[in-house]
Amino acid sequence: MQIRKAGVQGFCFGVAITVKKAEEAIAARDDVTTLGHVVHNPQMVAELEAKGLRNAHSVDEVERGALFVRAHGLPVDVFERAKAKDLDIIDATCPMVTKIHVQAEKLKADGYKIVVIGDPNHPEVKGTLSHVPGAWCIEDVEDVAKLPRSSRVGVVVQSTYSRERFTDIVKALSAKYYDVRAVNTICTDTNNRQNEALRLAKEVEVMVVVGGKTSANTKHLAELSEACGARAYHIENASELQPQWFDGVEVAGLMSGASTPGWLVDDVERRMEEFSRQPA
Repeated sequence: MQIRKAGVQGFCFGVAITVKKAEEAIAARDDVTTLGHVVHNPQMVAELEAKGLRNAHSVDEVERGALFVRAHGLPVDVFERAKAKDLDIIDATCPMVTKIHVQAEKLKADGYKIVVIGDPNHPEVKGTLSHVPGAWCIEDVEDVAKLPRSSRVGVVVQSTYSRERFTDIVKALSAKYYDVRAVNTICTDTNNRQNEALRLAKEVEVMVVVGGKTSANTKHLAELSEACGARAYHIENASELQPQWFDGVEVAGLMSGASTPGWLVDDVERRMEEFSRQPA
């Protein structure tokens, strides 16, 4: 069996920066706490916790030390509460997420009613909404019909959202509202990975996508691969691979989400190679 790997693998630059900052912080001090997992990858989370990174559900649980802000960012009110408690804030918000906050604030200042496209329960989206109080949040094109009237609508989108779904929603908004200004805030890495999924899925029979089960961008890659005709399997590590997935398969694809460390992808590739060498 031939294994074809996507050209983009391992951490995106934003996650790489966040993980590096987390490692530096816990190497320098023993009182670093994060709210929620630093990245959507259980192996990386476990590794950081083993090195000393603490995890809390609320800033109310953090009485002292440093508060580490993960790649997804935090709502404005959480930042304010952390400052009021005199916590040392180590801000590792992904630059692409910060860009969304800035663009949303600019649109609001220009008089637009803000629409945030994305999962309202995702921590990144919650953070964006906190920067533009009163914004509407929608997740699918069907949600456009439920929105109230407005004359001017400004749009931003979750950094890991599907490009195709974003385009469809903007078209629907443009058909409903007189003045729509949409800013495509899907990050460059997400775009590149989605392009790779579309390209590679047409060349392979099976696509293995490695990443955390809660990772939105990894889920989208598996969905895109399926839409292109490849059988897609979303796994977190090599132990989940099943030999029967590759029965009779001549060409298989391999790619990863933005929060997946490169060594995990290498482990999966080695296991797939073992399957390919086994007699039928």
